[in-house]
Amino acid sequence: MVDGESSRYRRALRFLDTLTDWERRVGLRFTDEMMRLDLFRRSLDSLGHPERRFRVVLVAGTKGKGSTASILARLLTEHGVRTGLSTSPHLVSPRERIAVGGANISRGEFAGAVEELRRRFDFFDDPGRSRTWFEAITAVSFLHFARKRVDTAVLEVGLGGRLDATNVTEPALSVITTIGHDHTHILGSGLLKIAGEKGAVMREGAHAVFGRQRPRVGAFLRRRALEIGAVPSLAGEQYEAVPRASGGGAYRFDYSDREGRRWEDLPLSLLGEHQVGNAAAALRAFTLLEERPDEGALRRALGNVSWPARGELFRLVGGDVLLDGAHNADSAAVLGRLVDEIRPGGGHVLLFGGSKKKKFNDIFRHLLPLVVDAVFTESSHPRRESAVLLERRARRIAPAIGTKVIPDAAEALRAALGARGKGRLLVITGSLHLAGDLRADLVARRRR
Repeated sequence: MVDGESSRYRRALRFLDTLTDWERRVGLRFTDEMMRLDLFRRSLDSLGHPERRFRVVLVAGTKGKGSTASILARLLTEHGVRTGLSTSPHLVSPRERIAVGGANISRGEFAGAVEELRRRFDFFDDPGRSRTWFEAITAVSFLHFARKRVDTAVLEVGLGGRLDATNVTEPALSVITTIGHDHTHILGSGLLKIAGEKGAVMREGAHAVFGRQRPRVGAFLRRRALEIGAVPSLAGEQYEAVPRASGGGAYRFDYSDREGRRWEDLPLSLLGEHQVGNAAAALRAFTLLEERPDEGALRRALGNVSWPARGELFRLVGGDVLLDGAHNADSAAVLGRLVDEIRPGGGHVLLFGGSKKKKFNDIFRHLLPLVVDAVFTESSHPRRESAVLLERRARRIAPAIGTKVIPDAAEALRAALGARGKGRLLVITGSLHLAGDLRADLVARRRR
């Protein structure tokens, strides 16, 4: 039985790999004509529209959408709501993207859903009509959640919002986390243009929760919400969170909202002050979905939520390692602040590997002042950037730091671990693909 499931699962993955994958290819045009959500809706019709069998929450944004989605799902689950969670990208296995009650979809369930897609979906060779890898995975999540009879599905938007596969749903509530510059070659370079793409996940008559935004972005989103008849909730206006630093990067915080709710000294298992903002947006969304929150359940959910490779601290023999998937300037700035919270004073070691089409100069300006040594490497992802190119750009910005180029990520990790001195933190970042390549090794070392 196990061998049969494994074989079916491998066949399912091979089939998915024949589809257009925006996460692995460059040069594709992100347009209405290319994405054709009408064709995806037609395909879902052949499945009986499983996405209509549960309540949906969409979580869009640039920073913190995965964390926010995970926190919200944990809050719902802790309150007895049968909850599905769909996130992206994955670190190691695509099964990580689809979970019910915290349990990932099994290999057999994944394979069975893909087999149903192959029987019922129309797949074409024409790139303008073929269903994409992400659409197929999204359909798998819809099928799985319907079969598991979830009450609520929390869906992290993959890219943008307007043309994203998750946007075929009719969300009961939408969350838009902090908006910044990322995927600008696809979504455009202007923040308001990006906000317009992400704001398309809002719906008439539904609540729209906004995380902390730049003033003009917040004003734009509020105006857009009112134009379409959505009900906006903006951080700092309808709800607020005040962090209480507790040392080591972890936080406790106070939460309050316009309706008079107030919870003090809430725990948060995720590291960094920025996660307080994500937790607050999740809490606001939760209170709009569920009328009778239980404070004990809130505290259990917030104190036990996990989100691997996003500010994840490994305490290892020889020194600590911080693993994070920061891949743009805004997330690098947040990571830099987290490093200072955990281990102030600088003088650390950086292991970095990124993907093409990123603004590395902007990223490095936030990270390189914190380090004295840097190792540049490459992930296993097809869109990985050359380690040689990364090192050249870094040296132009910080010529005094010591650098090494080691394209093999496992070898680079060994070198970076060896470069730690007393009190120095090793920071591994640049992409979630690199984090996925190295996390299992770090987990194994932590257990020793």
